[in-house]
Amino acid sequence: MLKLSELLGKTAISNLHLNFRCEKIWVKPEGRKQLLPVFRKLSFVNLFNISEEYDLNWTMFILQGAPTLKELCITVRDHLCEMTKGKRRYMHEFSEEKDKGLEWEPSALDFNHHSLAELCIYGFRAEDKFVRYARNIMEAAVNLVAVNLYKNPGCEKCKRRLPSGWTWTEMLLIRDKISKGMSSNVGVRFPS
Repeated sequence: MLKLSELLGKTAISNLHLNFRCEKIWVKPEGRKQLLPVFRKLSFVNLFNISEEYDLNWTMFILQGAPTLKELCITVRDHLCEMTKGKRRYMHEFSEEKDKGLEWEPSALDFNHHSLAELCIYGFRAEDKFVRYARNIMEAAVNLVAVNLYKNPGCEKCKRRLPSGWTWTEMLLIRDKISKGMSSNVGVRFPS
């Protein structure tokens, strides 16, 4: 597992793009104390190709360690077209550690983030783990303005076979599931 605080050292970054193309999570969640020196200027995070088998709550450690984060984008993939697999997968340093280090303490969700304004999830589904994640972000990010939910964007090979947008019924059901019992005025949107 890789610790971002160790990899980046004393470099304060403003944008973070991580591609989990090998179908595994190779980043070890860390505490605010370890990440603050590196993430103190972080304003944009884009996490690509997260396998749909994972609960997304492991990403909350980034939110905790980045007090100036304004936008968080996540792309969840449920197909292997663009994933690195087979023998090529083992060429990547952390490929055999797929399931290690993903435990994230639910008590760690009890914090407020004051800068996050937008959450984008590509590959969103109306499953409990996706809804729970969106709700967790909405509860933590007290100044959140928008949650943008996109269907699976697909790769170039299979884009034509995937449904293109949300139906009206899907949008209403998802919005209701996410907003139920919440006092937040966050706009849950479904851009095409």
